[in-house]
Amino acid sequence: MKSRFGPPAAQHERSQAVRRLLVVDDHASIRELLATWARNHGYEAGTAADGAEALAALERQRYDLVISDVRMPGLGGMELLRRMSPGAGTPAVVLITAFGTVDEAVQALHAGALDYVTKPFNVEELFTRVETALATPEVAPAAQLAVTPSGSRSGLLVGAPENLRTLYALLDQVAPSRCTVFISGPSGVGKELVATELHLRSNRSSRPFVRVNCPAIPKELQESELFGHEKGAFTGANRQREGKFFHANGGTILLDEISETSLAFQSKLLRVLQEREYERVGGNETIRLDVRLVATSNRNMAEVVAQGKFREDLFYRLNVVPIEMPPLGRRRDDIPYLVEHFVRRFCDENARPALPVTDAAMSALLERPWSGNVRQLQNVCERAVVLARGTALDRDDFMLHLEIDGRGAAAATAVVESPEKTVAGMERQLILRMLRETHANRTEAARRLGISVRTLRNKLNEYRALGVDVDGLLAHAAR
Repeated sequence: MKSRFGPPAAQHERSQAVRRLLVVDDHASIRELLATWARNHGYEAGTAADGAEALAALERQRYDLVISDVRMPGLGGMELLRRMSPGAGTPAVVLITAFGTVDEAVQALHAGALDYVTKPFNVEELFTRVETALATPEVAPAAQLAVTPSGSRSGLLVGAPENLRTLYALLDQVAPSRCTVFISGPSGVGKELVATELHLRSNRSSRPFVRVNCPAIPKELQESELFGHEKGAFTGANRQREGKFFHANGGTILLDEISETSLAFQSKLLRVLQEREYERVGGNETIRLDVRLVATSNRNMAEVVAQGKFREDLFYRLNVVPIEMPPLGRRRDDIPYLVEHFVRRFCDENARPALPVTDAAMSALLERPWSGNVRQLQNVCERAVVLARGTALDRDDFMLHLEIDGRGAAAATAVVESPEKTVAGMERQLILRMLRETHANRTEAARRLGISVRTLRNKLNEYRALGVDVDGLLAHAAR
């Protein structure tokens, strides 16, 4: 197998030499920041403002590694990666982007990127990955790329560095094996991202990663969908069909929310895990299988098993390596990192200039219970970016009074049951209800709603103009 750093002999000779990096980014400040950091730490560093400049630089000078932004005017990072001919002497590539999605990460890694880092990133952490990349003795061509267990990271997961280090350490330990992994946690915490990260770190990363949303498949069709069927196996089976396991062979299959599967399917899955083989529905041919299985559930599996809805023996086979993803309310130190990540991402997606988040806004975000977890926080950040009118995001921009969770449950119930279905009407009811609950304490009501006292005062003036007896309500609530 050829190294993308050069033939073994040449590589050994250069291991004692200064390594050359090429930084490609359309933002001059980021370009110079990374290049300066590299030079201060003993690297030679060149820069390019886009993919076209980078290709010209690569023709003039040999580089060991390219650090490139993905989204740039003209030739972007992905196209640059595709135009770099793989083979001896071709530098490795680390992509940086604010658009961190599962599909884009997989696409980048399969196209030949050695690593994939999502903004906002820590410069020290980025160059730790660079040093790991440069220390790799041999990197496979794009078609055969495999992520080393202790090497590259996809950048899919965002959070406090200490939390990520703990999770990464576990994933790195598990990734080289074939054992099943069970990821538990409430909806919206990122279980699928963890499963994807596990796949990308394994030696199966260049093989298929098949995701199956179990609740979306009718229970009577689960066996057919997962294991395939023979022609004539049942009414409507007009041809032979291969199932999801067939397409995942050699790679990884994710059974998302596996607690929603039928007992008949569970029995067949148990045999697959024990024997590594299966038959299509209505067939006799035994099909050998080499697949890593990852399962997730947002339910308490002990209760599901006790209710007779899930096989206990199957759960033990699935739960070889358990990974618990706590709700966002139990890992509040992740919130600032997630907020920064989502705000940057949605600013880029909506072609908006960067919007810093004020301390007051971050404090309000940290106080929320986030019953909808990371998914809820992501939606709140997107709304704030899209509707923001200023040059920074303050607490009012996040409109946290519209969120239904934890401490607002009683008010939310009243809103849902109310005949007023407009957003403005529901907002008005929520604000007035909170004033009643706080006995007209405007400061406390504003704090619970996640808005400023000034915003609350303006809202009350709006309601007065609409004919709402605000003063009467406040007098009654204050008693």
